[in-house]
Amino acid sequence: MLNAIAIRRLPESPEPNAAFPRTFSLKATPEYTVPDVSGKIALPTMEGICFEKVKHILYLEASGNYTALHFKDKRQVLVCKTLREVEKMLPETAFVRIHRSHSIHLKHLKKYTRGKGGHVLLPNGITLAVSIGQKELFMEQVKRYYKLP
Repeated sequence: MLNAIAIRRLPESPEPNAAFPRTFSLKATPEYTVPDVSGKIALPTMEGICFEKVKHILYLEASGNYTALHFKDKRQVLVCKTLREVEKMLPETAFVRIHRSHSIHLKHLKKYTRGKGGHVLLPNGITLAVSIGQKELFMEQVKRYYKLP
């Protein structure tokens, strides 16, 4: 004996698919985003997903379609995302791009040395160059982060 399933037809509209668009916009809006109370970020690596605290990230370094995250304890995590994609995952007020291949966490900024672009000094003696094109944006972000006049 076969089982029969009753199929109800919906009333047809004058225009086919008028009530049901083929594409839907799934943009994240502020009212639907879930705040991260743990302060952690999920990083997709070659082995799986690594969960790290954002406050321990010193800087990001681009390497083609990969990004290396450098931490306070001198560890590195290689992520299968571009630098821009990783930056979008992080708080934009705390991280700033200083070069086409580097972003730093402003919390760990020890010193800025003036020059054409200049240099930043991070903990553990790490020195990174600030590009001429990013200098103005970097200085604005530093003023905003540290509430300088």
